[in-house]
Amino acid sequence: MTAIAEGQTVNTCTALIIPANLAEPARVETIDAGLETLQAYVAGNIEAVTVDDWHFYLNEEGKILHLAPNRRAAQLVLEETGVLADVYCGDVVVLGETADGDEADVPEHLIDTAQQLFGLHQTTA
Repeated sequence: MTAIAEGQTVNTCTALIIPANLAEPARVETIDAGLETLQAYVAGNIEAVTVDDWHFYLNEEGKILHLAPNRRAAQLVLEETGVLADVYCGDVVVLGETADGDEADVPEHLIDTAQQLFGLHQTTA
């Protein structure tokens, strides 16, 4: 974590961003993993779905708001777990998790799997 002001910190993590719109590329970005940033990425209040050492956030009202199903996120979950327990709607932010439950960089194996399944947009620094 990096201090930005007294009493405030930024938890910078590498995240996998998976838009629901298939015309928008999935990508890996370095983000501030704070609540406001996550809410901005999913366009609303966040809901967390935890899978082993990683989790993802999506709009908690995605189905109610009739957001588009996120087929790529579903494909990633199915590939990694063998189970698809829900329909995920709206954009998704995937992060890793520490043993204490804190945000962490998305695991490399997920980036590799996403690249193989649907490709990732390569960003330059």
